[in-house]
Formats: sequence, C-alpha cells, structure tokens
Amino acid sequence: MRQMDLLNRLRKILKMDITGSCFCGQIEYEAELDGTAVSICHCRDCQVFSGSAFRTSGIVPPHRFRFTRGTPKIFEKVADSGAVRRMAFCAECGTHLCSLPAEAEGEAGFVSIRVASSHQFKQLQPVLEFFCCSRVDWLSDLEGATQFDGMFPRSR
Repeated sequence: MRQMDLLNRLRKILKMDITGSCFCGQIEYEAELDGTAVSICHCRDCQVFSGSAFRTSGIVPPHRFRFTRGTPKIFEKVADSGAVRRMAFCAECGTHLCSLPAEAEGEAGFVSIRVASSHQFKQLQPVLEFFCCSRVDWLSDLEGATQFDGMFPRSR
C-alpha cells in the first residue's frame, strides 16, 4: 500500500469531533480534527505564546472549525515566513485558543487549534514535531513522532 493511501485511510479513522473553551468559559468552539494533524512546535514564537517549551496544536481546514460561544480577541502576528496568522484568544482570561488564517487566505489557509484548550486533550497525541532546531536542550524527541528542523514541507 502506498504511503499516501495509508495516510488517507488513517485520517478517515482518526477524524474526531472536538469541542473546547477558554479557561473562563466565555469562548467555546467545535471542530472536526484529523488525528494525524496533531503536532508540537518548538519555534520561539510558540514557546513565548504558550509560556512553555513548546505548543501542541491540531490543524483543521477553516470550514471544519467554528466558535460556538463568544467572540475572541484577535492579534495579528507576522511569521518569519511573512505569513500573517490571526491569533484568537479570550479577552477576559487570556487563553489562546487558536490561530486563524489571514482573511485573504480564506479556505486555502488553516486553523491551528491549541489542543490543550479542547475537552478531548488527553486523546490528542502529537505525531509531528516542528522547529526541532529550537527545542530546549532538556527535552528529547517525542517517541513515535516525525521530527522536522523547520516547518512541515509544503510538498507533502
């Protein structure tokens, strides 16, 4: 079986509906998440935004994500690549919920959910690690995950 066929079969099996909220509960969301798209990012931006050594995210297409309660505050961040990401967080408690694609990207972009804010957090195991070149020295590779020194190659 070709690798891409196997990956597509896994995606169908691992798709799950998730829900989540900020710490204070004023903002809630729901999404259909592909379990093969859960990752850890060790880039410096993610370290600062998370207040930790890395951030764990799940990638979903914009049409598979929606806020069901409240309206998040948006902060626009320009990445090193030049891409604009709209960071959505609760203005009351400060919980960072996701990053949204730039409006110009529309459906071509992606939503990056901070999986720690999901109610299904324990079930969402990362399978990829990005920006391992920025990983802190006291962490090792996540067993079973595929590691990349930078961002995921676009050709894949």
